[in-house]
Amino acid sequence: MGDILKNLVKQYALKLTSEDVIRYGIKEGVQITTNEADIFVSTVKENIDYILNGHAKEVLESKKGAFSERVYLKLNELLEKYSKFI
Repeated sequence: MGDILKNLVKQYALKLTSEDVIRYGIKEGVQITTNEADIFVSTVKENIDYILNGHAKEVLESKKGAFSERVYLKLNELLEKYSKFI
């Protein structure tokens, strides 16, 4: 990923809110609790550079226990779908 695109993704991720995550979950057909959304947002913000350097799967796996099975599976599915862009 080029530096310009990386910076755009990083800036977007740093502005992400729990409400954004919950709304996107609904759009994707999965109900995300406020706690799960909070954990997702804080994890992304704390690890954004590591994620953008190709370690998104590793970061997600480290938080597996924080999500319901359905949410974790959806996150994996979306990661597979969008990983080619990051």
